Amino acid sequence: MFITMRKWIISFLVFILSLAGTVFIGFYAEIFLIGPHTGILPQNFFIPVAIFLLLIIVGIPIWLGRKAFYHFKQKEINNLS
Repeated sequence: MFITMRKWIISFLVFILSLAGTVFIGFYAEIFLIGPHTGILPQNFFIPVAIFLLLIIVGIPIWLGRKAFYHFKQKEINNLS
């Protein structure tokens, strides 16, 4: 039972930890690029950059979580064979 649950637990932990890291980095990147007192980007680029950063912040943890899940799923299949 625990062996089959391990892949879910570890992939969830990988997702949560990587989400925390990307949110931390993404928050400061967003403040730096499109914050209220910066003049780095023109006004027209604020929304596309915000959407791109949001996709990166959510996409990387999903990708890492799926990668961890399939890694442990493959290990489980190899151990059962």
